[in-house]
Parts: sequence; structure tokens; C-alpha cells
Amino acid sequence: MKKSKIECADLFAMIPKDLLFNLEKETNVNHQVKKLSGLLMLKLLLFSLLNSERVSLRVMEEIFNSGQFKAFSGKGNQKTKHSTIGDRVANINCDFFEQVFHALCEKFEPLARGKKISKKFRDICIHDSSFVGLSAKLLRTGMVCGKGTIKQIKFTVGLKNSFPANVLVLKNKAEVSEEVALKKSILEANYSRNSIILFDRGLQRRKTFCEFSDKNILFVTRLKNKARYVETKKFKEVKGRKTKTLLLQKDVLVKLVGEREILTKNEFRLIVATSLETRETFLFLTNIFNLNAKEITDAYKRRWEIEVFFKFLKQELNFKHFVSRNENGIKVMMYATFILALLLLAYKEKNSISSYKIAKIRFTHELEMEITKEIVLACGGSIFKFNKFKNSQYG
Repeated sequence: MKKSKIECADLFAMIPKDLLFNLEKETNVNHQVKKLSGLLMLKLLLFSLLNSERVSLRVMEEIFNSGQFKAFSGKGNQKTKHSTIGDRVANINCDFFEQVFHALCEKFEPLARGKKISKKFRDICIHDSSFVGLSAKLLRTGMVCGKGTIKQIKFTVGLKNSFPANVLVLKNKAEVSEEVALKKSILEANYSRNSIILFDRGLQRRKTFCEFSDKNILFVTRLKNKARYVETKKFKEVKGRKTKTLLLQKDVLVKLVGEREILTKNEFRLIVATSLETRETFLFLTNIFNLNAKEITDAYKRRWEIEVFFKFLKQELNFKHFVSRNENGIKVMMYATFILALLLLAYKEKNSISSYKIAKIRFTHELEMEITKEIVLACGGSIFKFNKFKNSQYG
């Protein structure tokens, strides 16, 4: 797809109406519902997340009944109450929002950013987890970490070339461990064979590393500095070579020491490097043998992108508290947030905007201008009709 600027209206236009209508039918999301259809609820959630620092049911009621949302959604003169919205969020078929998310992932994939590490590899895919919590007295589902009084819902996310590609909602106690969560997320993802998977030191189980290699899943991660291994062969002589931030020490083939002191059946590649700034030692582990050491360490630097993405979700899209407290409602809000994130990321990338915050501000302003244009057109350019319209909404 040609690199050129794009407006928010163009992004919405990229989402085929037939696709949304077909997904409504396939998921039966409108069964026995006359007013708050799946598509209308999706528009309400997106508009509310975009225009409010802290979304609540009462905020969504105010937005739904506003003239701006009428122009955005084309819903006519419908009005509703916050309690009705709350019931709908809690009980609407979440599959509709999940399928919209996955359809848009595929639709926007050509827009995904990604500086290629090498011509040999097409995609950089990063996996990590984050938590959102609430008092255990209020949240029926979720996991309690330690002896705390907060219940947590865990979200494990996969970014593909900086765009969200898959997300898991985890609530079982065993899934607190990244050994379980990250492994599940990576194995369930559908990536091409020439993708590089990045994950942090939360996953260290030797059996999992071997399983990834057996399944031809290529990865780069970091070992803990106390990890034990046996060097089997020097891979490349790199001692004394530097990247922008690292001094390379060694590039060797190893077998890892696992349970009962048994060495792994698989051989891995270990790159040892020291930070030029802090002198901290890093152990990079991979099962990729046709990239040089600098390309491997440069690939791992991309893992920071998912930390920035989580910060964006929580600070700019308010993904840090629950509007709904049942599992279905939590998933609905999560997928709505990720759908909006896709739109904003596509807008950010196509317009070469460096900041998530600035991208959201510009996108919101553009959308407001589009809505104003629709209102002016509906009023035939008449100030009298516009004032009449305004008074009907706020007067």
C-alpha cells in the first residue's frame, strides 16, 4: 500500500459496511434487540473511548443522546439510559466485537509499520502481558495475586509489526505465570514461518524453548544472568565488536541445563553482550542461525514497542478500569479498545506521526470536523436551522 497521508474518514471508509452487517448476522448479535444493535454499540464504544478521559455508563448515556453522536452514527432521534447501555454491554454477544477486531487486523495489515531486520524475515512479532484490576468485592471473575484484595484480569497481547494481531483474556490462577500465558499466546498465534517472535524473561522454561524449535517457531529472548548452560561450539568471533548500545562478548552454541541437571536436546545460540552505558551483562537466546549478532540484538530492541503500546492503551485509551464487571462486558470493552487502537495506529503510521498522544488528538479533531460538516449539510447551511438543531439537543 502506497505511503501517503490518510484522514480519519478514509480509515472508516476502509471498513466495508457489508463486512459489519455480515458479522452482525453471523454472530446473531441483534437477537431480540430493537434499538442498541451490535454496530450501534460498536460506534458508541469507539466514540466514547475517543472522547472521554474516563468512560462510564453515564458518560456513554450522555454521548449517545448527543447531537454529535447522532451525526456520527446516523441513529436518528433515539435516546437511551445508562442502565440500558450497561445491560447491553454485559450481555451482548462478544463474538461480534472479537470478529470485527480480527477482520480489521487483516484489513489494516498492509499499513503496519516495521523496519525489516533482514530480507530473510518478514514480520517482527512481540508478546507480553498486562493486568487490569478491581476490588475483589466488585469483580466476580479474575485472579487474585498473592494475598491482595484486588482481582486481576490478565491480557496477553501479540503485536505484529507494531500493530495488535491477537489478544488473550486470562483469568485462571495458573495463568498468572508468564510461563503459561506467553507460551499459550505464542502457540495460538498464526504467524508465517519467517516471523521472529520476541518475548521477555518471564518465559524461561527449557521445555518451551525446545517445543518452539520443534515447531519451527523462531524466537529471540533474554536469559536470566544466573541461567546455566554448556557451551558446545563457538558460532562466530564477535568479542570487541560494538553496536550502538552494546559491546559484544561472545556468540556461541549452547545446551541449556534443565530439570534434574539434564541438558536440552536442542542446541541454541547465545549472544553475550555488555551495555556500553551501564556495564550490565545481557544474555540473548535464540534459535535463529542465519542472522549476525547485531541483527539479533537489534531485533530484541524492538520488544520495547509493546511496553509503549501498553502505556498508550492505559494512558490514552483509558484501558485501566472496568465499565462492566462481568466477563462478557470486560471482553467487549477490551475488543472495542483494541479496535480503536488499530484505527489510531493506522492513522499514526500513514501520517508519519511520532506520538500516540498527538495522533489521537489529530484524529479526534478531524472526526469532529467531519461531524460538524455533516450537521451543517443536514441544516442546508442555514444558521437558523443549525441553532434550532443545537437547541433541540442542549436547550
